[in-house]
Amino acid sequence: MHKSLGALLAIGLAGLQFLAVLVVVSSSYVTSERALIQHARNLLRDVGINTIEHSKGFLSPAEGAAELAARLAQNRVIASDDPMALEQLLFQQLQIAPQFAGIYYGTEDGGFVYVMRSPGAAGPFRSKIITVSPEGARHVEFIWRDDDFQQVAHKVDPDDTFDPRKRPWYNRARQSRATIWTDPYIFFSSQQPGITLAAPVIRDTGAIHGVVGVDIEISMISHFLSRLNIGEHGRALIIHRNGDVIAHPDLEMIKTRSDDGTLRFVNITEFEDPIARAAFAPLLQDGEIRVSSETASQFTYQGASYVSTVMPIISDKLPWTIAVYAPENDFTAVIKQNRTTNIWIAAAVAAITGLVGLALAHYIHKPVRAFAVRSALISQGEIDPNEPLPNTYRELERANETLVQEIAARREQAAQIERLNRDLSHLARGHTMGQMAAGLAHEINQPLTAIAQNADTALFLLAQNPEKLGELPEILNEIERQSLRAGDIIRALRGFIRKDDDRRAPFDFVALVAQTLHLVQPQATEASVEIATDLPASLPPAEGNRIQIAQVLVNLLRNAIEAVATQTDPARPRRVILSARPQADLLRVTVTDTGPGIRPGLNLFAQFETTKPDGMGLGLSICRAIVEGSGGALWEDGEEGQGARFHFTLPLRRPAKPAGPVAPVRADALE
Repeated sequence: MHKSLGALLAIGLAGLQFLAVLVVVSSSYVTSERALIQHARNLLRDVGINTIEHSKGFLSPAEGAAELAARLAQNRVIASDDPMALEQLLFQQLQIAPQFAGIYYGTEDGGFVYVMRSPGAAGPFRSKIITVSPEGARHVEFIWRDDDFQQVAHKVDPDDTFDPRKRPWYNRARQSRATIWTDPYIFFSSQQPGITLAAPVIRDTGAIHGVVGVDIEISMISHFLSRLNIGEHGRALIIHRNGDVIAHPDLEMIKTRSDDGTLRFVNITEFEDPIARAAFAPLLQDGEIRVSSETASQFTYQGASYVSTVMPIISDKLPWTIAVYAPENDFTAVIKQNRTTNIWIAAAVAAITGLVGLALAHYIHKPVRAFAVRSALISQGEIDPNEPLPNTYRELERANETLVQEIAARREQAAQIERLNRDLSHLARGHTMGQMAAGLAHEINQPLTAIAQNADTALFLLAQNPEKLGELPEILNEIERQSLRAGDIIRALRGFIRKDDDRRAPFDFVALVAQTLHLVQPQATEASVEIATDLPASLPPAEGNRIQIAQVLVNLLRNAIEAVATQTDPARPRRVILSARPQADLLRVTVTDTGPGIRPGLNLFAQFETTKPDGMGLGLSICRAIVEGSGGALWEDGEEGQGARFHFTLPLRRPAKPAGPVAPVRADALE
């Protein structure tokens, strides 16, 4: 009987242990999987929003350039009837915007002035000028120019029959009497994807005098998509309303040849990326993609699960849809592997527990059996019932104490499982924070590219004529400046994200501002916002936690940039001004912007109070706590509609007596 009881107890303990671990593992897995999939959807949504804003920012200069040229022509600021003056205007516009492939102006009499990039030809720029005499005689000439608008080659082509009035962009802009965008197409000369924008020139009489056009290569949008980090295998693509894939990380995948040999875009229904085709080809209905709102979904392809997000059409002018997909395993593979490992651990723990339980059951059952034997002997009259009792209950009590200790140990293993879950959540947040730093990669790549190019030039000059240095010292100096620039950016980023030790110490505020601008300049450039500084030539050292004060500066400057980015009044400057002035024993710092200002009744410094749709409302409250912890104050006194103005103060460390010159602060002092 005791053997059956012991086995039952052992099996029961092992089963309960396995069930408990399995429940904890499953619950943790389900919760973590949901959180990570939601994180994946949020990441895909952010990629879509960033791609939309990048596309708008990439193309908006073209619209401004075309409309500016049209206004200058129709107001006769630049005589559109003077081909040479008009050519120079278009040449200047082409130099300003690197994404422009060409810019041109066609007139009602068939005249045409076209300036385009022409790498590898007689000169980096080529102009085509068609003039028509009052008698209808045509004169067509080609001019190649260098970067300084100097002519390097010239050609007259009497056989050219090009007429701008027969081109679709001219007729659409003429009929609509407004700025128009063409559908994307593959440019004939460069064989790269592009789009054309055209704006009519309307004289005071209301008559159409001509049309200004801009050709824009959109291959840079594909390069932008290739740099996005969407898990390990995720992809983003842009689909035109008619189903053509016009941007993809692999630029060659979006082009194919028509039956007549010309290049065209690949339609999503024939796209060579089978996952993208499976996810987004069903969106094409009756030859058109209609997406009115952001749509997130999950789908399966060849047994693998994927998450995807489709953004609504950008605008009527840009009828493009941003589509993003990624495998679920890119986000959940780790926890799935962890779940399998935990189940095996649970099985091993259950087996060990069964063996231990068997021994424990025998130990617990021994005094009970002794008590039963004594009871049987007493009933048979073989022993005196007055004899002392065996230590039956005392042993059971000790066993009970042992079980209590085991329960406490299990609880300790559970305050540990919870800790591990918190660590996993922290790891996921850290991974997201790491991805946010990718925005500076482009900023760092510019000086590194300049370094490589200048170094190659220096080596070439030395190889050609080692006895004559020529421009070599200037080139080497430029290499040094660019390398120091890249180092400053990297050191500023590393210093900003490192953990601080909560200590207050004197620091150079001017040097801190210089490093902070490295961190926010890419965002300001993307939003076309100018950051100006108004700082004294020298300041006494400020007191505080240097890294935390850097956090305050970054938060205020980023808020100001985002505010200015929302204002659409072309007459107002897009500017953020950072100034600092000593006042008695304090340093007063002011961040002013030309945005819309603060809405009345909004408590900016309350926790969870925010004007951003995706904000948490913690930034300014944390900034105020940092400043007050450093012995200063933070407040705002701007006027609605006139921009925001934030101030904060910090203690100044003034020397007790005049001292000698202070050594300059190194750029890596933030670290």
